[in-house]
Amino acid sequence: MTKTTPFLLTVFLGGAVALQILLTERVLNRQTEASANSAKQAEVPDDRLTQLEKRIESLRQELRIPAISAAVVKDQKVLWAKGFGHADVENKIAATEHTPYHLASLTKTFASTILMQLVQEGKIKLDDPVSKYGINLESDGIIQVRHLFSHTSEGNPGERYRYNGNRFAELDKVVEKATGKPFAEVLIEKILEPLGLSETAPNVPPVVATKSPVADPATEAEVKTAIGNIVTGFNTSDLDALERHVATGANSFSGQGGFLTPFLESDELRGAFRAGFKFTVELHDLEVGVYGPAALATFVQTVKVTPPNGPPRNEGPLRTSLIMNKQAGVWKVVHAHQSALTRPLISEKQRQRFDSISKTLAQPYGLDREFKITKISYPTGFSTSAGLMASVLDMAKYDVAIDENRFLTKQTQELAFAPTVSTKGEKLPYGLGWFTQEYQGTRMLWHYGYWTANSSFILKVPERNITFIAMANSDNLSRPTDLGAGNALSSPVGMAFLRTFIFPEKFGEVPPQVNWKGPEAELKAQLKTLVEKPYGEIYTKELVTRVRIHQSVGEAAEAARLMKVYGELYSKPLPESLTKLKVIAEIKQVLDNEDRTVGFNLPSNQEVRIFAIGEAEPGKMYDYGWIEDADKGALVWEMQEPKTTHAGGAGKNRKADVVITLPAGNYKLRYKTDDSHSFDHWNALPPDNNFWGIAVYTNH
Repeated sequence: MTKTTPFLLTVFLGGAVALQILLTERVLNRQTEASANSAKQAEVPDDRLTQLEKRIESLRQELRIPAISAAVVKDQKVLWAKGFGHADVENKIAATEHTPYHLASLTKTFASTILMQLVQEGKIKLDDPVSKYGINLESDGIIQVRHLFSHTSEGNPGERYRYNGNRFAELDKVVEKATGKPFAEVLIEKILEPLGLSETAPNVPPVVATKSPVADPATEAEVKTAIGNIVTGFNTSDLDALERHVATGANSFSGQGGFLTPFLESDELRGAFRAGFKFTVELHDLEVGVYGPAALATFVQTVKVTPPNGPPRNEGPLRTSLIMNKQAGVWKVVHAHQSALTRPLISEKQRQRFDSISKTLAQPYGLDREFKITKISYPTGFSTSAGLMASVLDMAKYDVAIDENRFLTKQTQELAFAPTVSTKGEKLPYGLGWFTQEYQGTRMLWHYGYWTANSSFILKVPERNITFIAMANSDNLSRPTDLGAGNALSSPVGMAFLRTFIFPEKFGEVPPQVNWKGPEAELKAQLKTLVEKPYGEIYTKELVTRVRIHQSVGEAAEAARLMKVYGELYSKPLPESLTKLKVIAEIKQVLDNEDRTVGFNLPSNQEVRIFAIGEAEPGKMYDYGWIEDADKGALVWEMQEPKTTHAGGAGKNRKADVVITLPAGNYKLRYKTDDSHSFDHWNALPPDNNFWGIAVYTNH
């Protein structure tokens, strides 16, 4: 064949592995669930449940969340489940325990079970390089499956934890290569169907329909027949049937940014047929729009290619568009375009589940610029990282199955729950698809979800054999938290559960509530007393969360008031190890939009200690300092985000504390800020040390 590949060959031969569609029916067991729930209802401590309900409803209103549904599972039975608020505000449809919600990253816990099953079966290894599965990411080292799984793939793999849902989603390719099926299919087959999770479904991206401006069923049928004849021509090696529906000079673009090529080169195709190549072409989601004598047809295609002396191979899927004209009474292709489909085909099972769940799915909401509840749209993706939808009762069934080791051996499940140990020997806050944390000896296994118009939370306390689950139809259950950093105590709804069911037994008393709206003097006095208690840490964390809650709903004045209290209570002076040193040069208490310079001279080579606090996000500094050689104008040292550590307070507060040797010479100490979050103008919590700037000290 020539180097120019005809479109028809390219279109009907391109792609990835064809999908098998299974049509078994879903298992329903709501009666079993209901009977188990009612059987245990008498054992529920009513006073605690009343407290929990009051706390959740109060939080729902405070966070301006339209609906929350929650459940408590004890000893592998649903003790309590309830909905609060409205799943559909406009139509006043109340939320219940059966209301499905988008789960966002709670999907990762399901991915954890699937991936650990594959590990258990020997189909994948945690130490496999991800390149084995077609995953190519920039890295300072070899990224293994365990690194994506534990959020330790950035920088030097395994060295540090950095939560990254996009990288976690690359695990889709691991599942698909190990099973030959997309993650959604495996999830349905391995978990959703066996557990009868009838209120759970993977998300299905919307399809932009190809429709006629004015419905014309008869003509649309003619176009579909013509396309069917093209497919039949391939499947029966009938070149005449193909040529009948291709216009003279028809062309195509093959692939993204590809060259314009002939649509059909008959001699090449005839040679392929004569050589014994056999094609089995299938079209999916064929839609047609008719525009007078022209038509647009769109579809996704897969094909099985069987060479004359070789095993068959599955190709596709490809997204394809055909422009057709009616010429002498026959619909003919005049132009076409094709591109690889970047996601798996949607199976019939997945689509049926999605269509069923969508009927009762909680509607999506957010807060507008005036912080009023407004209808918005859900994300459309689905992966190992996010996109599953479920009710709290279905999530409770899944939780029970985990604890009963229905999918994994106890040893394999514990491997997923165990904290990852970094290459430096540090215990990290994440295991394999689960956060793992200890609070004063109490082990907590948990995860959170946070995406557009949805948020969720699951918290397991193994020593008490109890689990709490909560879901919401806005992002504000998670937005004012520090959950991504690995601290479950920053979840207000999680704290409502812990206060009700865990802390009373753990501390021998119920930690008292703080009057956060009280006068500053009264509030500070109460907090100073409480921080001396065994549970004092929770109030520091709760103060942080209260600031974020007020910020998330537009209550800036109250947030600023509490931030001031935080600073006055917890901001510390510089460490004693610094105050004992001689200051060579310093720039401190820097305000918004400042660029300060201080010169200094070293008469001889000298070892100096540099201390700086500023603002950064991954990969970028906003408020930061550096040192220049004043004579040469060259950069000598600079504060760089990857080389900083957390300075306390907001996660964006970063600290550098290093010792370097500077040659004798003249220097400039520089510090620059952007338009927000500088000294005493904090838009998030200040750092632990009452310092914002840079200083250079003699290191002796």
